[in-house]
Amino acid sequence: MTGFWKTWMFAWCAATLALGAIFAAAAFPATDAVARLYYDAVYWPLDGRSAFAEDLRFTVAVLGAVLIGWAITIYGMIAAAERVGAPVWRTLTFAMLAWFGIDSALSVAAGVPVNAIANTGFLVTYLLPVLASGVLRENARLAAA
Repeated sequence: MTGFWKTWMFAWCAATLALGAIFAAAAFPATDAVARLYYDAVYWPLDGRSAFAEDLRFTVAVLGAVLIGWAITIYGMIAAAERVGAPVWRTLTFAMLAWFGIDSALSVAAGVPVNAIANTGFLVTYLLPVLASGVLRENARLAAA
């Protein structure tokens, strides 16, 4: 992957990291406003009555840490894919589809379908450059010995 799509993917990783930082910040009441807004939005309608509660603070903060780690891992996999090629992209794409299916199904089952909609946007912004660039079809490239 080169050029525009590579830049897109690294920006996607940065946005994922930023989202993680927003959720990690929810560990503290003084910095939880954006996380509260998110919970208000996914428990539609947006009415100022956030479903974010004190007993969620720890879980939301840990989710933020996981998102940060996920963003850094994906960034590293994208960099590794430059040397290895399609096998890395296939593994990463399979992981994204597994996450999407499980997270979205659980969101709907828990009565929070808006989160599944947000997941769809997240997945599409990942798949768009992957599919448009053709990296899943490339032959595996061997690193120089």
